[in-house]
Amino acid sequence: MRSRPLLAVAVGLGLIAAACSDDVASTTVGPIATQAPATTPTATTAPPTTATPATTAVTEPITFVGADDVESVISDTSRIVVLNGDITEILFEIGAGSSVVGVDVTTTFPPEAAALAQVGFGQRLAAEPVIALDPTLVIGDKLVGPPEVLDQIRAAGVPVVIIEWANTIDEIRPKIETVSMLVGRDDAGAKLADAVDAEIAAATDLASQAAETPKVVFLYARGPEALLLFGPGSPPSSLISAAGGFDPVVGPPFNTLTPEGLLEANPDIIITTLDAMNSLGGLAEFEALPGVAETTAGQSGQIIAFDEALFLALGPRSGEALMQLIVGLHPELAPEY
Repeated sequence: MRSRPLLAVAVGLGLIAAACSDDVASTTVGPIATQAPATTPTATTAPPTTATPATTAVTEPITFVGADDVESVISDTSRIVVLNGDITEILFEIGAGSSVVGVDVTTTFPPEAAALAQVGFGQRLAAEPVIALDPTLVIGDKLVGPPEVLDQIRAAGVPVVIIEWANTIDEIRPKIETVSMLVGRDDAGAKLADAVDAEIAAATDLASQAAETPKVVFLYARGPEALLLFGPGSPPSSLISAAGGFDPVVGPPFNTLTPEGLLEANPDIIITTLDAMNSLGGLAEFEALPGVAETTAGQSGQIIAFDEALFLALGPRSGEALMQLIVGLHPELAPEY
């Protein structure tokens, strides 16, 4: 069975869900009170995460034209380097985890994957750490690069497969099916996709019972120098809509945060990640960002922080992320214990 912890802790009037460090208490700031976890109303069964022995080759070589229009021939999946955390999670869920020998820093789950050799950040990749792991296959999405580094890895004789980047919940199933096909585990991929679809359907059914549609924005930070306001076309915006919220941001998927832009949106609730909040120094520093205190969310303390890998990746745990968001936006829908 897949591990589906739904730990949540309240921060002021908001909710911090599934802290991203090993010790939840050490990463939260401000007064906190524990709250019972949310569970999906419909139970689903997914493929076991227990790794099966590594496969030295797919049954027959697979020729695949990636999202970057590069054709790759995949004949050996015994040593895989993964450049995105969501792809890593898929591989472990479908029983191919024992073939993964290296990951990028966005892999934080499952714990056994997070303990593997790291090759850096997939979007600012260097060829040497990847090649040093002697991979037989490298998998990433369209956000990884730069392209010249991917070409260097290919020049070393390693197939580098680039798949589409999923930015809506509707694209989770195709992503799971593509990754599963690449490693010759189509059946396991179909079962996993069915399970994730069922979890998302159960969550959206719950969201449909909400009496109100709050205005919700996602604010991303990597220290005070990197502040972004996500908008329509980004993964958080897709989750917001599915959770019964409305994203009022006008503009592209990723916008530089400005007080004017935030005040124009004037959200009822601001969501972020614990990594973002901690990169600024904590909740107080987050609330001090320009424009935050002037919003309805800032004035009422409605700030919700999630585990970054859980919330941004749109991977196998997206049903869990959606359920946590629904409970955060609509506390009245939280199951009673």
